[in-house]
Amino acid sequence: MWRIYRRAIGDLPIWKLMAKEMGINKSDSLFHSQNGGCFRPGEGVWAFPTFRFSTGTLDAPVITSVTREGWSVTLNWENDIDCPKASVSDQVYVGYFYGTLPRAPQMITCLNSFRGDGKVTVDIPAAKQPEGTPLHLYLFFGNKDTTRFSPSVYAGV
Repeated sequence: MWRIYRRAIGDLPIWKLMAKEMGINKSDSLFHSQNGGCFRPGEGVWAFPTFRFSTGTLDAPVITSVTREGWSVTLNWENDIDCPKASVSDQVYVGYFYGTLPRAPQMITCLNSFRGDGKVTVDIPAAKQPEGTPLHLYLFFGNKDTTRFSPSVYAGV
């Protein structure tokens, strides 16, 4: 799962930064210590609500609503904070799994979308999935230097 997950997040050093901060030698060790109980051998993620797509020291989002129309999903979150652990300029990221593909994490960097916006609409690629396939979404933020991230928050639709 670690290799597939790393492909999904690209160059984002989410787990590497947190491992360093916690004094853990390997980022994959931290990832597995946080998420190991969410996997079933040969099946992938089964406990989607407890899976952590991201971890970090920025304030986590507080999701207020999620709506879905086809493959377009709108996430709304509380937006009343601008402090050292939550800046209005934090970049928005959405990790996701299709309900039919629990071993294939994906991620979208929501360019020009920031914590201060209070909402984002993302178009999830259909990827040959049947209409109405459940989506497991993970909203999180990163600072503009990609040196700090927030824990992810789960929303299923």
